[in-house]
Amino acid sequence: MRSIPEIIGLDEKGVVVNAGRNRTISGRVWFGTLIFLGVLSLALIITVIVQARNRAKYDNTNKNKNENDVCLTQGCISAATHQLRSIDSAVSSNLCKDFYTYACGGWQKTHPIQSFDVERTILGDIINRRDTEIERLLDSPIIRSDQRSWEYKVKTYYTECRDDYIRVNTSATYLIAIIQDPSTINGWFMFDNSAENVSQEALLKNQTLYQQMSHIHGDFGALAVFGIRTRFDEDDPTIKRLELYPAGLSMEVSDYEEDDPISTSRRAAFQIYIIEIMKLLAKDAGITDINVEDRAFTVANDVFTIEKFLADSLRRNPTSSVPRTTNLQEISTQFSFEFDQIMRHELDDPDAISILTPIYLTNNMYFTDAFELVTDLENPLFARMVHNYLRWRLVATYINDLPYNYVHKHREYLSAYYGYTLHSTNEDYCTREVIRRFPFAIQRLYTMNSAIYSNATTTVETVSNELIKSFKTYLDKNAKWMVDEQTKNMAKEKLNALTTAIGYASIASDDASLDDYYDKFFVANDAHLQNSYSYHLFHRSVLSNALKNPNLLDHWDFFETRPSRLFEYIAIFNRLFVVASGMHEPLVNAEWPWAMNFGSLGVLLAQKLFASIDGPDGRTHLPNGTRNDWWQPPTKIGYNNSRNCITDYYVNELKTLTYEVNGVVVQVQLAGEPFSPTTLRHIGALRIAHGALMRNNDMKSLKMPGTNLTSEQTFFLAYAQTQCYQRQPLLQLLRTQLGSYDEGTALNAALIHMPEFAKAFECEARKNQCFD
Repeated sequence: MRSIPEIIGLDEKGVVVNAGRNRTISGRVWFGTLIFLGVLSLALIITVIVQARNRAKYDNTNKNKNENDVCLTQGCISAATHQLRSIDSAVSSNLCKDFYTYACGGWQKTHPIQSFDVERTILGDIINRRDTEIERLLDSPIIRSDQRSWEYKVKTYYTECRDDYIRVNTSATYLIAIIQDPSTINGWFMFDNSAENVSQEALLKNQTLYQQMSHIHGDFGALAVFGIRTRFDEDDPTIKRLELYPAGLSMEVSDYEEDDPISTSRRAAFQIYIIEIMKLLAKDAGITDINVEDRAFTVANDVFTIEKFLADSLRRNPTSSVPRTTNLQEISTQFSFEFDQIMRHELDDPDAISILTPIYLTNNMYFTDAFELVTDLENPLFARMVHNYLRWRLVATYINDLPYNYVHKHREYLSAYYGYTLHSTNEDYCTREVIRRFPFAIQRLYTMNSAIYSNATTTVETVSNELIKSFKTYLDKNAKWMVDEQTKNMAKEKLNALTTAIGYASIASDDASLDDYYDKFFVANDAHLQNSYSYHLFHRSVLSNALKNPNLLDHWDFFETRPSRLFEYIAIFNRLFVVASGMHEPLVNAEWPWAMNFGSLGVLLAQKLFASIDGPDGRTHLPNGTRNDWWQPPTKIGYNNSRNCITDYYVNELKTLTYEVNGVVVQVQLAGEPFSPTTLRHIGALRIAHGALMRNNDMKSLKMPGTNLTSEQTFFLAYAQTQCYQRQPLLQLLRTQLGSYDEGTALNAALIHMPEFAKAFECEARKNQCFD
């Protein structure tokens, strides 16, 4: 599946991570923009109040209505102002068929895609605002200046990451010294074979695979061939296991094999990139022989050949979510590699695991293929290929921490790879790295400086509790697709056992605890590349501590590895997480009426709750987190009937979606799959949140000012406006072809199948609702 990145590419799982802001805009433009937005907001508020009073006084449909029929609290005025900014009232006559355009038409006109992005979404804007705020906080003076304090370490790391002068002055000499150190990596073909009359084919110096992997993979943290992380035990969520998983590719799997124009151009861009970086390294290492470019080509070809082999194995052996249980002694024998010894380099405390401790191996066939290749070092050609591949992976790991001529080449490669120019500032990169690497320090920094945090937390707790109550009612009175009582009882048992974690990990509320947590992270105030390496050494201690004390971080470590997500349900813990930085407008406001809060954040959380019973993980994990497929055959049949009904709607009623790409109109025939389960989850979530609103309708018969909408209508509009988006047509075209439909299509499909929506807006209800 092709993904389009946001600025910096892919994380270790191949998940696109969000980027997003260009801070080169001048201060004058920002100042002018702020004045304009302030005037616009004031005008909207005045408009809301005037319209509200006029409508209440002069409503022609009922002369007896007065001001009391309109909610004029501060919260209602604020909520209505927010909704008016986004709606397009010009299309209100067609809202029964296309509610999305009515809800988001105004937003789309005023929220263009930035030149450095390919899409814009409501949640993306929230994350961007969060990152901007975090950047401001990281730039603020250090209050706890003790060099052991978490604040000193994180802010110093950020400051040195941004230090242009130090990066230029140190060049790449530190990394080159690491590569040439005879006690560790002991050279590189690129450097070693520069003497006159020396072979340009064979290695002059080589090491065993263990020697290379122990330093490059273990000591310096490069993802090569495989990665190491911790994972909760499949049967006991109080235990963490070490997990080995496939890693070490620079492109998507399909790009190594397919002959389409996009994959072909990506392969070319990748090899050119390697060659350019090799030439820069050679120059900084003082290598100037006449064969230097030939060796750069050789390195590029070797790296691509090894990665193509690994990618081909993954293509033939797709990774399953269910790992194999084994131990270090067993896989050391199976793969002829010293996994039992390499833990001394991978973990800060090798005693955290023994050679017989159960571990998880993800994709056994991949490991079989990979180690058959990389252990064949008796063959001089393979020995050189592995040698060059491993050293390249080391350089790739630290590429963004090198001087700017390296970073520039990296950005040129990304632009060529993705087919559009990327603009990412150093501030963007450094902010994202700090958020990714120090999530608990960032939680502390963010929440201790957030004035509205406590009120929002109480509101979110109320919303989540009411959603769970409504979910149980839904299972009892609706959910006709869940046919048998055994499945229904297990679903209710899961909801009874479900817990919520709202805000942040408890460790992030105490400075002393955070100081202890980051105790083994050492930072220098004049050397960013060394600080990046120091982070890896600290990460080894994190892995060791996770194995020895799996509950230290309240499981937030599992959720916080997903920095672009604001909330998530984790089946193995049967827990709903809501991160503090997501508890802001437009998702939640403690002053807003419940119709807004249940319609915005409420429906989004309800989708995660619904996944606890119908998601791939939810339906295969019991309340205690152990893996077991608890759906009984009658429920599977009932669910599939609903799924087929939604698929039929996409295939036979909606039929096609049309896009204009570079002036060419392209129609995509819809298949309905694999998207139909997403639509079912949206319908279920809307029904749960709507039920919660009906139990907590503080507006009663009052209407919203300005919009004159009832609480139920406001509820549906609130959810719709969390789905507003802008996306490059080519990107959405590709997503649609792969079965992921746009937010507008998904929203309209869900609402069309909801009698609650039809009743609220007096639309004609469908006879076949598909999902009761």
